[in-house]
Amino acid sequence: MKKVLLLLCVLMSLTSLAQTKTTRIQETQARLLDVTTNAYVKPLTVELKVISGRTVDSWKLSKEQVENDFRGSVANIRSWAVYMASRKHDCDLMVAATFNFRSLENGDGYEIEIVGFPAVFQNWATVTENDMYWINLENSNRKSEKEKTNSINKH
Repeated sequence: MKKVLLLLCVLMSLTSLAQTKTTRIQETQARLLDVTTNAYVKPLTVELKVISGRTVDSWKLSKEQVENDFRGSVANIRSWAVYMASRKHDCDLMVAATFNFRSLENGDGYEIEIVGFPAVFQNWATVTENDMYWINLENSNRKSEKEKTNSINKH
């Protein structure tokens, strides 16, 4: 009987050892600082030189161009017109540009007309303290105009 009892104890201990499962968990947390690169550039000012008188240019666009290439966005079409005018007149921008975007009479497409003064950048210079006064003044005016617009839109 002692042998059976001893055998039974040995079997139970072996069974309990076989079913033991060891799990180890480790968790570590540290403060993270993302590595980023920043470039700081001193602001520049530039003068505009109007290189010719008032110009008028127009381009025809198909319905497919307007719907697919420009996604039907008038802002995209206007940007494209400024780009095309700057290429045509070999300039950096069109000063006081105005636009007329209309459907063609036959319904086959559209026409964009741009009127403005071709100009180039010249006399690039690092911003002075006097320039910063005017830049900050303009930024504060823009901010107040934006706040007025947002206030009107909320009501």
